[in-house]
Amino acid sequence: MFDRFFKYLEVEKRFSKHTIEAYKRDLKQFYDFLNVDYDQIIEDERKIKNWIVDLVSKNYNSRSINRKLSALKTFYRFLLKQGYIRTSPMERVLNPKNSQNLPVFIPQKDLANLPDLLEQTDFKFVRDWLIIEMLYLTGIRRSELVKLEISDIDFSGKVLRIHGKGKKDRQIPVPDRLLQLIEHYLRLKKNFFAGKTYDSDKLLVTDKGKALYPEFVNRRVKRLLSSITSLERLTPHVLRHSFATHLLNNGADINAIKELLGHSSLAATEVYTHNSFEKLKQIYKHAHPRAKN
Repeated sequence: MFDRFFKYLEVEKRFSKHTIEAYKRDLKQFYDFLNVDYDQIIEDERKIKNWIVDLVSKNYNSRSINRKLSALKTFYRFLLKQGYIRTSPMERVLNPKNSQNLPVFIPQKDLANLPDLLEQTDFKFVRDWLIIEMLYLTGIRRSELVKLEISDIDFSGKVLRIHGKGKKDRQIPVPDRLLQLIEHYLRLKKNFFAGKTYDSDKLLVTDKGKALYPEFVNRRVKRLLSSITSLERLTPHVLRHSFATHLLNNGADINAIKELLGHSSLAATEVYTHNSFEKLKQIYKHAHPRAKN
């Protein structure tokens, strides 16, 4: 039965090997919990619910549990299709709701003390910190950063043209300070690669003059941010979260933030209001005389 199921996933459903292996582990875990033979068909939804309770007691999060239940649902749909069962017990099993993970962001005070790049003359140093500045001051995605070309910057109009997801272009205003940093960096870049072959169209390049790649950005961001904040999760996307959260906390309109981030719907942006609300609660708790009791 199980061999036929996994063959079905491979041939008919065209699941990846990674997904099939995950399904194998999930089904084995389910049967091991019940302590029954693998060829036995379980039609009692109470046993499935007991398994969910056991997973929760072992601190599995809702996303992990729902992934395991997805494997079970697919398995029971196969059993229905093959005539092994008439009804699926999964129809009477409710998935636990996914807890909403609030965006992680860096406190404003930690990002207030970035080095003054205009005083620096080392190309690599300036480039690495400019990556931080670009991500934080514009809120662009890592994928958008690595694709940036010098021609995407309108220095006179003080605008950055972003070619976003789904071929959706947008424009982001660029503060004077960032424009000055970019111009300073471009002079250092030209001197650093003088007489060498390099990608002169790309804004940010590697030590060898090639276009940036995701892992290069990840490593720089993690190393540099670890020197200014104690936050554990240090990724390019955390700087995007910080950009949005700080704007909202300082009174920016959420619809304007939506446009700056390039979100297709307001729902994707509204998650930042939760962080803002948490800040308001903290302010109230510390400032209101009756809230301290």
